[in-house]
Amino acid sequence: MLSLKKFLLFIFFLISLSSERVESFNLFEISLMGIGAGLILDQRFDSSLENSNNYALKEEVFDKFHESKKRKVSPAYFRELPIQQKLLLIEEIEKF
Repeated sequence: MLSLKKFLLFIFFLISLSSERVESFNLFEISLMGIGAGLILDQRFDSSLENSNNYALKEEVFDKFHESKKRKVSPAYFRELPIQQKLLLIEEIEKF
């Protein structure tokens, strides 16, 4: 993993130095490029982050809530329910 970081950093500097047009950078600009490259590489190879984000989890909760408030139940799902669940479902639907 560390060798990949070094390789990408080497490629970045190789591409940036291979241009025909020469521009001078002052110390401030060079330090900003170094800090920015370090932050980007740190975020790119950060293994502590999760694959799911908060927005997707919140969206999933809202979808489940709206699914639970539906008044229509598919016949296949209704047939698989135990009799007590069927009665509770009929009672809830008739309340609305």
